[in-house]
Order: sequence, then C-alpha cells, then structure tokens
Amino acid sequence: MIGYDKRTGGLLTSGGTMANVTALATALHERARYDIINEGLQSENRKGKFMLYMSDHEGHSSIVKAAQLLGLGRNSVKRVESNEDFTLNIRSLEELVKRDANEGNIPFCVVGQVGSVNVGIVDPLREIADVCRRHNLWFHADGACGAFGRIIPRKASLFDGLELADSVTLDPHKWLYISYECGCVLVKNPAKLKASFTLIAPYLRGILPTETPGIDYFEYGPEGSRAFRALKVWMSLKQYGLVGYRKLFERNVALAEYLDQLVRDSTEFEPLCKPVLQMYCFRFVANSRKRIDEEKLDGLNQRILNEVQRSGKAFLMTTSIRGRTAIRLSITNHRTTKKDIRLTFEALQRTGVKLANVSP
Repeated sequence: MIGYDKRTGGLLTSGGTMANVTALATALHERARYDIINEGLQSENRKGKFMLYMSDHEGHSSIVKAAQLLGLGRNSVKRVESNEDFTLNIRSLEELVKRDANEGNIPFCVVGQVGSVNVGIVDPLREIADVCRRHNLWFHADGACGAFGRIIPRKASLFDGLELADSVTLDPHKWLYISYECGCVLVKNPAKLKASFTLIAPYLRGILPTETPGIDYFEYGPEGSRAFRALKVWMSLKQYGLVGYRKLFERNVALAEYLDQLVRDSTEFEPLCKPVLQMYCFRFVANSRKRIDEEKLDGLNQRILNEVQRSGKAFLMTTSIRGRTAIRLSITNHRTTKKDIRLTFEALQRTGVKLANVSP
C-alpha cells in the first residue's frame, strides 16, 4: 500500500507515539558513535548532543515526547523552517544540520511528515532522503495520519521517496478505520530493529525448544506485554481489499475538497490551507461588515467549536495554524458522507453568526 520494501521488519504498537519511540530508539542506536545500548547517554565517549529535525509547523508532538522518553530532552528536536505550503524547507534543514555538526553536536535523524496532523501535507521525501544520505542521518517518515493515501492514484506522486525512508510510522486506527488501539512501525532493515531491543534473560527462554518458527516480537520493540492487534488489521484488509480502501480514501479526500469549496463560497469563513489529503483547517471570520480583531476571533472560533461539540451534532477540534485558532476536520470515517459535511458546516455557520452577533 505504501510502496515500502516487502522485506521490512516491524510490529504493531499501541499508536503513533510508541511507533515513533521505537523508530527513534533504533535510529539512535544505529547512528550513535559508541555502544549506546549498554552505556546510554551517560557514556564518557559521548561528545556533543544528539539532534533530530522536523518541520516547525507540522511536526508532530509525539516526536518531542519520544525525544523526552529517550533521555535526549525536548530541546534536542530542532524545528526546521517551513515553506508557504507548510512543507519542510530543505535548504533550512541542511543549514541546521551543518551548523549543529560544526558546533560539535551529533545530528542523527530527520523526521518527514507524510500526511501531517493539521493540514495533511507530505514533506519533500526524496529531498529529505538526499540530505540524510549526504550527512549519514537516519530518515524516519511519520505517516501515522496519511501514508496510506499513497494508494489514491491522483495523490500517489506526493509520496515519491517514501520508499527511501529507514523507518515509517503508520496508524491503522486512523486511516484504515481500525478500532483503537493500533499503531505500526516498519524498519527497512529488520536486523537494526532487533539489534536495538534484544535482551537475553533466562526466564524468557523455555527449557524445552519450540517447534514454532517465527518472530519473537519481544526482541523487536520496547513492549514486553503486547495485545493481539494483528487480527483486526488482517480481517479489515481481507474485507475491504486494496480496491475497497482506495474507494473509501478517495471519498474522504473528496469530502475535504467539498468542505473547502463550501468555505470558499461563504462570506463568514476563510480557508487556512488547501486540502491535500483528508485533513482540513479553516476559521470563522464573521463578515466584512463586522470586523473582529485577531485575538477576539481566536476566542470566537473556540466558542463556536465548544457549542457545536456540546450540541452533539458533530465532533471536531480546534488547532493552531500559524498562530491563529483554526477549526480542524479529520475526515477518517468510512461512513462519512457529503450530507454529514454539509450539516456540520451549517451547524458551524449558524453558531458562528449567533455568537458573533452577541460578542462584545
């Protein structure tokens, strides 16, 4: 589905955060210049700070949490300048990597967004891969929200270079419509994944040899106790198939485009991005006859969302787009229809007009 090497290794996780933790731990082990498995960050051989890089706007918070959990600290995540379309700026990335290396630090990983959480963009993956190759960095593709969109024919070109990533995060419980919880991490070279997590203990080895071949997933990730997540993924893939998923994904994307048209045709709303995949952000701005300053507009959009949520008509969230409060729709339900989008938009519109008229 995503065009990744079929010989890859990986495992299903609780979600995107644990998938990213697993991938970054593998990257750290692979790119460190000493035995980080046994010595950790306290090694006397470590010189400089480990650094990883992602977009300043669309980089996901789980990467920051992963850096914290790995003992690198939140400040180890360098935010790279974004382009106007929210994609990571390659020139800024290369400049940051060179500067950190010249200062004695250890750049080790770049995280590219493959369907970002707010606006659904896909970073320039092939260009990121080129930077990683030149500087010997691990390339991790965070495709939790959108990587499965590669199977939509008219969107496939966006994902050029995904096959070059050293590791990929996916979230079946997002865009495969799988019930919670189910994340996934794939690593192109399974030996590197196993080398990062293998731990020998006598109580983990049976006295009698087993005749069952296969993978001991304990050796491929941080979790000792693991739920049986594979069955629901397998059954869903069998039920829908590639053709079925392609139709459903195409419909989700078309609905985001339909919502964008509703926003652009209205006088009360303005778009804050162009729809790329199934994510879309916009905001209520009242109308030209009643100007509202930006700070009050942020508060108004939050109140609109709160009231629509309490009404039970739709569940959607706010986010921040370049410092402004935005209404965010993530259209990742296989049963969502055009009527659902229209009713949600109309509820936002009615609520916005009502609250704007009573706002001071």
